[in-house]
Amino acid sequence: MTYASPALQTTRANLPVLSAGGAALALGSFGVTVTSVLYALSPPAAALPSYPLDQALAGARAGARPLFAAGTIGIFSDIVMAVGVLLVALELVRRERAVAALGWIAIFLSIVVFTFVDAMGGYVLAPLAEMHDGTNAFAGFKRLFDVLFLLGTVAFGGGAIVALADEMHTPAPTISRSLAVTGMLVGLAGTLAAAACFAGLPFDQGVGISIGLGSVLFAAVGLQLALKPH
Repeated sequence: MTYASPALQTTRANLPVLSAGGAALALGSFGVTVTSVLYALSPPAAALPSYPLDQALAGARAGARPLFAAGTIGIFSDIVMAVGVLLVALELVRRERAVAALGWIAIFLSIVVFTFVDAMGGYVLAPLAEMHDGTNAFAGFKRLFDVLFLLGTVAFGGGAIVALADEMHTPAPTISRSLAVTGMLVGLAGTLAAAACFAGLPFDQGVGISIGLGSVLFAAVGLQLALKPH
């Protein structure tokens, strides 16, 4: 039987929850950033919501490889990012910062939604588009892809606004003011763009850009949480 040394036990016991959560958040967000780049290299009609069915079909066929790469990296990055966000939310609950925790939980839910979006984008849409009799199934899954994409964007944007706004009013913020303000603006832009798409307006590019920028910003947020003493 072996035993961990006292020094190792102390190191494990003293690892701050926010530091661990920030590290997972940074790593997962970096992966989501790569995923966003791969989606940007795919035909927009397949990678973004609200395009006509015929364009989406053609886009899924033409962009099968980048969609597969984006979906594969995305599903694993989503899991890592979700773990980090959940750790941050739980620590904020422990510190009785309910408003901030509410925002982070909304972000967590958005990542869960995007896990399904990435799974469909990488593993469902292109194979269905290639099937001789897969048009009807493709149409159903693409519609679900679109709705979940927009819903996830609303949850992410709204959660970012709530979580980061609370950081600006707390006596001991864990995130810099400039990063918090930028994140709130990106979250607001994403929420408005997704709401416009739900209303039938062509703001799909704004939705995709906001998610890409949001992933970059939350990679920076994760690094601040990981490196800052708590």
